[in-house]
Amino acid sequence: MFVYKDIYTDEAMQHKVKQIIRRIRMYAGCVNVYLICLAGGRDNFDIIDAAQLKQKCYPKDMLYICGMARGKESAISLATQMCLDFMEKYQSIHFKEELMKEKENLFRRR
Repeated sequence: MFVYKDIYTDEAMQHKVKQIIRRIRMYAGCVNVYLICLAGGRDNFDIIDAAQLKQKCYPKDMLYICGMARGKESAISLATQMCLDFMEKYQSIHFKEELMKEKENLFRRR
């Protein structure tokens, strides 16, 4: 599992990032927490309920977490803001490829 160095969070999750990451690694439950991760296919992001990661069979090896939010609506608005920020930063709608090229510098293994 890899975490974006400047992880995006909403106001409710700003001070709980390390605690939530630790809970995910220890297979503990996280209620109403949604993770915004890089998608495996053509899409840019996947929004995953953190409670799904409690299952030991869930593949966390290649999970790139870019954002964290409390509640589904907050996660959707945060993902929209992330798309706009990344498009502005990389000057392209294909920012996922740019993130993957720089993944050694942008993501930390947790």
